[in-house]
Amino acid sequence: MLCLSCNRVRPALSRDDYTAERARLITLHGLCVCKPPPRPGDTRRS
Repeated sequence: MLCLSCNRVRPALSRDDYTAERARLITLHGLCVCKPPPRPGDTRRS
């Protein structure tokens, strides 16, 4: 649940990820704003 780069809570991927535990971790560590890694098979270029 924590980002390996910034040690903050990563954004939720689904509604089921929103839990009291997640909210507590966000208040303790903050919310990750790192750029997500590219999805496998994503061939778009920036």
